[in-house]
Amino acid sequence: MKTTFIASALALVLLSSCGQTEKPKEMYCGIGMSAFEVIDAKTMAANFKYTEADKTLLAAVTAEVKSVYAEKPVEVYFYNKKANEIGIYVVAPNDKAVVEKICCDLLQSTLPDLPATRKIVFYTNENNNLVAAVKTKQVEKK
Repeated sequence: MKTTFIASALALVLLSSCGQTEKPKEMYCGIGMSAFEVIDAKTMAANFKYTEADKTLLAAVTAEVKSVYAEKPVEVYFYNKKANEIGIYVVAPNDKAVVEKICCDLLQSTLPDLPATRKIVFYTNENNNLVAAVKTKQVEKK
């Protein structure tokens, strides 16, 4: 029992410190999200409740995504929305060019009601695998 506790505590420490000293990787017009942020996104997606304003914004975001890529079906959902931050869950084909095109468009979108800080979790519609998880680059204050 004591050995199990020590092993569990050690694993927790290793997991919680994993990647904290590394600089986030730049990708798809943003920076990569941490594994913990991705896990949180999946949990929040199952529990997100849309207001009427959220439904209107989702329709606008979906239309924008489809204007960028309309060749195959794309699904767009929100998993989190606050005044200054939004989490967007995208399901689309597993094609690096498509992922980059959609992620860049969403991170740089000028839709009026879209919060400035954006987190995008991108899955495939072929096999539900995570393809990308990016968020808005934060501007460093001087």
